[in-house]
Amino acid sequence: MPYWNLAARRIIKAMEIDPGGNCLRRFIIPAVDFRDTDYVGLIDWQPCNVTPPTVLRQISSHELLKMIQDDVPMDGRDLIKFPSHTQAVERIVKLVTETS
Repeated sequence: MPYWNLAARRIIKAMEIDPGGNCLRRFIIPAVDFRDTDYVGLIDWQPCNVTPPTVLRQISSHELLKMIQDDVPMDGRDLIKFPSHTQAVERIVKLVTETS
């Protein structure tokens, strides 16, 4: 639960910095500190350019914080639908289904 609050604060901060532009985001793999004993401390977030998750674009920062505080699941939310796999995976699934 404390990690949810930390994640919500970081997402809200990213929402304030980047209020939902339609620019292309460049993903850079951050350095990992394997000596850290805490899961959250594996990545140093200070040099990272953190952007808000696209799937949460339609949720306000106030609404997100309230959902975390009230422990409301996101199951019933109308989120943007993203494909969970590529066309190549769909072709393989179709091929495996046809052969069985």
